[in-house]
Amino acid sequence: MQDFSIVRPDPVAVAVDRTARTDLNIDQVLASVLRGDAEYDLGPLYLRPVRDLDTVSYRREVFADLDDLELRAAFHEFAAGMRAIRRALAQSAHLEQPHQRRRRQLDATENYLLILTRLSEEISGLPIHSRGLREWRELLDGHLREPRITALADAIRQVRAELDTVRYSLRIVGRTIEVGFDEGVADYSAAIANLFARFGCAAPSASPPGAQWADMNQTEEQILWEVAQLHPGPFARLEQFCLDHPDFLDPVVVRFDREIQFYLVYLAFGRNLAAQGHPLCLPETAAPGEDVYAYGAFDLALAIRPRRANHLVCNDFQLSGPERVLMVTGPNQGGKTTFARMFGQLLYFAALGCPVPAREARLPLPDAIFTHFEHAEDPGDPDGRLLGELTRMRDTLDRVTADSVIVMNESFSSTSTSDALRIGGDILGRIIDRGAIALWVTFFEKLSRTSPAVVSMVAVTESSQDTTRRTFRIERRPPGGQLHALELAGRHGLTYDRVTARIRR
Repeated sequence: MQDFSIVRPDPVAVAVDRTARTDLNIDQVLASVLRGDAEYDLGPLYLRPVRDLDTVSYRREVFADLDDLELRAAFHEFAAGMRAIRRALAQSAHLEQPHQRRRRQLDATENYLLILTRLSEEISGLPIHSRGLREWRELLDGHLREPRITALADAIRQVRAELDTVRYSLRIVGRTIEVGFDEGVADYSAAIANLFARFGCAAPSASPPGAQWADMNQTEEQILWEVAQLHPGPFARLEQFCLDHPDFLDPVVVRFDREIQFYLVYLAFGRNLAAQGHPLCLPETAAPGEDVYAYGAFDLALAIRPRRANHLVCNDFQLSGPERVLMVTGPNQGGKTTFARMFGQLLYFAALGCPVPAREARLPLPDAIFTHFEHAEDPGDPDGRLLGELTRMRDTLDRVTADSVIVMNESFSSTSTSDALRIGGDILGRIIDRGAIALWVTFFEKLSRTSPAVVSMVAVTESSQDTTRRTFRIERRPPGGQLHALELAGRHGLTYDRVTARIRR
C-alpha cells in the first residue's frame, strides 16, 4: 500500500513552548483528551499545531465526516479489531509450544484480513466527503485486491483446510495418555450429553469452550507434539506459512490505525462536553483582513473540572478592520484570566484542525503563540521580577511577526503605575506596529485608549451599585473607571453612601 497519513503532519509546527501551554492550561486539557491513551502515543500529534492552511482544512473535513455515527462506529470497530490482533501477537510471542505459536499467527493473519475487508465493506456505502477518508477508502479497496493480499488469503484458506483434516484419538491408560490416529470410534461426549439430557441438562455447545489462559500446560503440549508427529504434512505447511509471512501487518494500515485515533478520542472528548450543554464547533480560518471572532466561547480547562461544566459562562469577542488587540480590564476574580486562557486555547486547537470551544468562530492561523503571564517572584533571582518580565518580553518581541499571537496577563504589575504605563505603552506600540494579534489582561485602563487598534473589554459586575457580585461576563465596552478602587472601598465599607451614613449618625 502506498504511503498515506490521515493527519498529514506539518513538518513546520506553530511555535508554542511548554510555558505557553502551561499558562493557557492546554496541558490540562490534553491530559483529559488523552486519558487512557497508553497504546497509541497520540501526545506528539497534539503538541504540533500546524501552520499549513490546507492541512488544517484537510483535518476539519475528516472531523466533519466522523460526526456521522455509522462511519465513526466502523472505525471504532476497526480499531478494536486491531487492538485484539496486537494482544494476540504479544501473547503468542511468549508461547513455548511452536505449533501453538504458529497457529496463533495464522489466526491473527486471518483476522487482520477479515478486519480490513469488513471496514472496506462498511464504509463503501457511507457518505464520505473529506479528501482524507475518500482517499483511504480507495486505497483500502485497492489494497485488498492486490495480488499479494489475495495470495495471502488463499494461503490462509489452504493451511486452515489442511489443519481441519487433522483427527486423532486419546486413550487414557492409568496415569498415561496414548495419542493415536482417529479410528472412527464412537463419540462418547455426545453419548454422555444425551444421557444427562433426560435430567434436564442443556445440550452441549456446538463450538468447544475457549481456553482459560493463553499458554498450554505440559500435558497439552505433549499431546500437540504427538499429534504433529502423526500428521506432519499440515503442521509443516503451517510452519512454512509463518516463515513466508512473518510481518503481515502493513505499516500504512498500522499508521492509519494510530492516526485515526487523533480524531476519535477528541470527538469522544467533545461529546462529553456536548452532553453537558457545551458543544464544540469547527471554526473557519480568518484570511488576512477578515474579522476574527468567537461567539459562545468557553475555557476547556474549566469545563473539564467536576461539577463546573454546567455553570460555565460563555463569552464573545471580535476584531474588525484595524483592530488587533483585546485589552481586558475589570475587578479581580471577574473571569479575566479565564478569558485570556480561553482565547489562547481557541487558537491552539484551531491550529490543530480540531473543533474549538465555541458556538461559532473564525480564527487566524498563527505562526506562533506567545504568553506573558504574571508568575511568582523567585527569591533566588538576583535580577528581580521586573527585569525578568522585561527580558522575557524582549525575547518575545524579537520573534513576533504579523502572524503571531500574544496573550498577556497582568504583566508589569510589580512596578509603579507610572512605570507600568510607560513600559506597557511602549510594548503595546511595538505589538501594533508588527501587526500581531494580542490579548492583554491589565489593571491599567489607560492602555485601552491609546490606539484604534485596541479594543476595550471589561469584566462586568452585577451592577454599578454592587461591584462585589461577579457575572464572569467579559463585554466590549469602555473601561469602567476606578472599578477596582470602588470594589476595595465597598469591601471595607468606605463607599460614599456608607461613609455619609456614618457621618449623619
